[in-house]
Amino acid sequence: MFKTLSSRPTPFVLIHYLVWWAMVLIAKPSLDWYGDMVEVYAWSQRWLADWSKHPQFLPWMAKIWLLAAPKSVASFYLLSAVNLAVAMLGILALGRALRLSDMQVLVALALGALAFPYLTLADELNMNAICLSTWPWTAWAFVKATSEKDGRRLLHAALFGLFAGLSMLSKYYSIVLILPLFAFTLLPSQRWLWRTVAPWAAIVVFLAVTTPHLLWLLGHRDALAYASEQGAGDGLGNAVYYIAKFVIASLFYWPIPLVLAGLLLVPGSFASRCAQLSRWPKDRPVLGVLTLGPWLVTLFFAVVGLAELSTPWAIPIGFAFMLYITANAEPARLEENGPKFIAAFRFIWPLMLVGGLVAGAIDGYKANANYYKPDQEQALAAVEHWQACHDMPLAWAASGNRAATISFFSPAPIEALPALPDALPSYYPPRENWKAEAGMIACPSHAPGDGECVQAAQAWATANGLQSEDATFTIRRSGLRFPRDVPFETTIVYVWPK
Repeated sequence: MFKTLSSRPTPFVLIHYLVWWAMVLIAKPSLDWYGDMVEVYAWSQRWLADWSKHPQFLPWMAKIWLLAAPKSVASFYLLSAVNLAVAMLGILALGRALRLSDMQVLVALALGALAFPYLTLADELNMNAICLSTWPWTAWAFVKATSEKDGRRLLHAALFGLFAGLSMLSKYYSIVLILPLFAFTLLPSQRWLWRTVAPWAAIVVFLAVTTPHLLWLLGHRDALAYASEQGAGDGLGNAVYYIAKFVIASLFYWPIPLVLAGLLLVPGSFASRCAQLSRWPKDRPVLGVLTLGPWLVTLFFAVVGLAELSTPWAIPIGFAFMLYITANAEPARLEENGPKFIAAFRFIWPLMLVGGLVAGAIDGYKANANYYKPDQEQALAAVEHWQACHDMPLAWAASGNRAATISFFSPAPIEALPALPDALPSYYPPRENWKAEAGMIACPSHAPGDGECVQAAQAWATANGLQSEDATFTIRRSGLRFPRDVPFETTIVYVWPK
């Protein structure tokens, strides 16, 4: 089996991410602890042009996924696994476009699979995680467009424009990938490209993909509020602190593959191993640009004050790191140790499953609140309480992640609103008939039974001529995975027409 995988990397990727998906489900009985995934779901309910934090490509993908897949924890984590498989297949395609050997590419994939962005950080499907899949394919199309002959060059240039546009619609931060690639075409050895149709075709396609979004933003300036908050402005000390954190994170996210590469792929002292693995790839300068360019542009933006760096931005930035490393590997060491490392996955895959089991058991024993979070049970309790006393269906829930969680797990369709229905942002479709509908207001989960939240919701209902009723639910998760008694309270205010 492992001899076959050594010559066929695609099955390796697919098997790895089926194992990864099982590991995540074993370790995490709830969706991500920060609420990013239900937030993505909330913005996937309609075909929106944008929202207040990010462009819409990931919510569009989630909407397409949920048209066919059930709304469940397992299904959403499977989408995370698909995203990672697409990411690794993109790295595979990029390695082949760079004319690396099959062994170099497969070892790069295997090393990358053990890096934290691909092992423990990407189950939280958010705008950093989607860049894991869009960036490698953008890079692949660029390499093909700059290395293929005329006919195929034009096709790949158009694909580059498409993927670059989708990357920008995934996260504005993707500009740090696109700018170095543009700069690469201005080098003396690459300027000939501008005398061909290829770069112009890429620009046309890129603009065709992004211009509708840009025009929409001009009419909805409030949608840029979150992005504008990312600009630096808290003083030199904070700027230096965030830059240092980002630099460290770029390496800290990759300790396992870096150590393994140093041990398996190059000989000599510690210093000589580091020097060989980090040397500039003179025969493949575009690989150096893909590896270091996004990192350097990010630091430049921070130094000149255009952005205050966020550590999670380092999650997608290392997509070409392991290709860079294996391109610098000692050929004899690679041929000797590469197959052994791939074969070691017969043990690594079971260890991943055991690791998920251990992590889940520890969280269960320690009564980790995030582990015990009964999102589905609370949502069902809130809906069933209403249905037991009322014939009118619930049409909406407000607001934020609590409402999105109820909507996601509700057996009946309930739209999660980003605000109360009379205060929706300009970029969200108005709910014209909301006063004739029944809805619910979810009070913050960190303040269960908070009288201020209930009073404000009831006052809002009265001011709008609606009836209201509040209910507080205490939910406990039970079973083998939940040995502790960890109660959770959630308070709901129901509103409906008189």
